[in-house]
Amino acid sequence: MFGALSVAKVPMPEVAWVNETFPLLASGKLLDQDVLVHSLGCSVWNTFGHEQSFMAVVECPAPGTFGADIRSDSGWFHKSSASPVCLIEFERFDGSAKGQQKLEEKLKNLLEAAQRWNHCPKTLVLSAWSQGLVGLPDTQKLKDICRMGFTSSTGTQVIAAPDVEVVFSRFLFIKNLNMIVLDRIHYEVLM
Repeated sequence: MFGALSVAKVPMPEVAWVNETFPLLASGKLLDQDVLVHSLGCSVWNTFGHEQSFMAVVECPAPGTFGADIRSDSGWFHKSSASPVCLIEFERFDGSAKGQQKLEEKLKNLLEAAQRWNHCPKTLVLSAWSQGLVGLPDTQKLKDICRMGFTSSTGTQVIAAPDVEVVFSRFLFIKNLNMIVLDRIHYEVLM
């Protein structure tokens, strides 16, 4: 399967596929402005989901919000199913403590969304992107959240299903003057 890595229960995109399908990411002409990289990253995940024969839905809302709206950046469904098999969040990571906190919040959103879907999603992807040299994310903290669960803002106890796989993906960009270029993608299974 061209462009897919087998690091998880579902295929993950390779950098060559991303650069061929979204050439702006490799062109040296991409400005990091506003939310353009976020939109491109969400498009990468949705397009890749479609190419893997899933029905990929952008801004996939979790059921049962009751004032606590959770929408994953991408949700992948088997075409005959009404529940997703994979949920994805794509977020900037700048190496700061605030950036780490944002990753932890997005991971919690994924875990809570999966619970609201009655644990139908078997793969959760926390995908982060960064440009230039930044500090490494604390993946041990992310693993602890997966393993120990947490209490949501509405007081709900959120626990990961024992058969869920949580993948941490990093899109690493090189900064050249004002432009950024996708250099590589790293994957790590957190749970």
